[in-house]
Amino acid sequence: MSGFPRSDPRPRGHFATAAAVYQNSPAVAQGSYQTFTDTLNLTVRNTLPDNFGTYAADGIHDDWQVLYFGIDNPDAGPAVDPDFDGQNNLFEFTAGIVPTDPNSRFLINAQNVSGQPSHRDIVFSPRFTDRTYTVQTSPTLTLSTAWTDLTTIITSDNGTIRTVTDTDATGLRKFYQVEIIRP
Repeated sequence: MSGFPRSDPRPRGHFATAAAVYQNSPAVAQGSYQTFTDTLNLTVRNTLPDNFGTYAADGIHDDWQVLYFGIDNPDAGPAVDPDFDGQNNLFEFTAGIVPTDPNSRFLINAQNVSGQPSHRDIVFSPRFTDRTYTVQTSPTLTLSTAWTDLTTIITSDNGTIRTVTDTDATGLRKFYQVEIIRP
């Protein structure tokens, strides 16, 4: 027989477990033995940002969903558009905008450049420093549209507004989109 003898006064079967959290959360562990008692302050770390409750594995960080919708709210789903602005929660999370404010939207506009017939400005906002933005182009808009990164560009920023100038905006049709990558 291995282990401690039955006369050993140490408690058995006491284990600490932690469940998934949506943000780093404080915790306290307390132990006592005979006349000794001590506590230890801990932090239960949120090491997986998309694993909490009904919000798990939907492509949106759980702390963002809880911040805007509370816990277990069906309006927080990735395909839902609770503010009816035409942009769903997954997009608004990626773009860094507020999903409950219809005035908080990602906007993109293509416009001619005065005196430069072969140039076109693609203006979009908001732009944040913690995201990567790539303007892409295609000559058609179909279900099988192949988008390619725009490479003949000049980029300028003014606060949260970015202007990307396509310096080769020739041809009859040229469509643009902005790919946003959130780290």
